[in-house]
Amino acid sequence: MKSILVPIDCSAASTRIVDLARQVAKALAAEIHLIHVREISPATPAAPMGYGVSGMPELMPMPIIDPGAQTLPEKSHKAELAEWQKEIEQAGVKAALHEPTGAVVDEILKQADAVNADFIVMGSHGHGAMYNLLVGSVTEGVLKRSTRPLLLVPSSRS
Repeated sequence: MKSILVPIDCSAASTRIVDLARQVAKALAAEIHLIHVREISPATPAAPMGYGVSGMPELMPMPIIDPGAQTLPEKSHKAELAEWQKEIEQAGVKAALHEPTGAVVDEILKQADAVNADFIVMGSHGHGAMYNLLVGSVTEGVLKRSTRPLLLVPSSRS
């Protein structure tokens, strides 16, 4: 069976991406693997870890964890993700949901390998311009590093 990986960030464009992926999967008799990566913030403080050379500790990123702030968005995303999975399956397409935590591009590529995706369907835009300037576009990262075909979905019809 063919396999399609669909990375989604639960933005407004995600519904459009999932809808298109569902149509393609139905036409190709493929299964969909939705992936929502819980991102490690790129803006984390550095902390000494004790593995230094000549007494100089290496600086390693330490994630800022605020359980109260992270709980609500993840719960709402879980509901959205479950709803998309249900809609896909009601259309007669097999669907699986993956929610790893890590660097977004790395996790997307790992999952593409794990499910042996025939191709990846993802949005052409995600974060804003400032994020892309500082961190880089997820789509651009996947496009540059993936050995699998990508189907890019514009963020809007206009």
